[in-house]
Amino acid sequence: MRTLGCGVGWTLLEELHSFVVGWHARIEDVYVFPLLGDEVKPFSNDHMLISKYGDAVIKEKRKDWAERYVKILLEHNLNEEERVFRDLDTSVMGAILEELRKYEPYERITGVRVKNLLGTPSSP
Repeated sequence: MRTLGCGVGWTLLEELHSFVVGWHARIEDVYVFPLLGDEVKPFSNDHMLISKYGDAVIKEKRKDWAERYVKILLEHNLNEEERVFRDLDTSVMGAILEELRKYEPYERITGVRVKNLLGTPSSP
């Protein structure tokens, strides 16, 4: 959070937020949550709140809000891992991996090499 004192830090936070809302949450809402029914509705609702709060954080450039935003993301993802993804049917992974291939900044943002997940070279 120390980097928020400069423009680069806010740019990184904007990139993170764009990834979270534009790819990560969207993939869960489109491919994962429909398979799991109403019990995961609160997690989908969290995505809407995270989107709105993140937009406000970036607009207002408030470091205290940014710190809270990151804590919310971490807590949300931990809860998803513990309550949602533990027993997820792996058949949905094919569609998610196809989306990975289409989302160009995925490797740069996450550090995960798409070709390692797909078993094929990633596109240039």
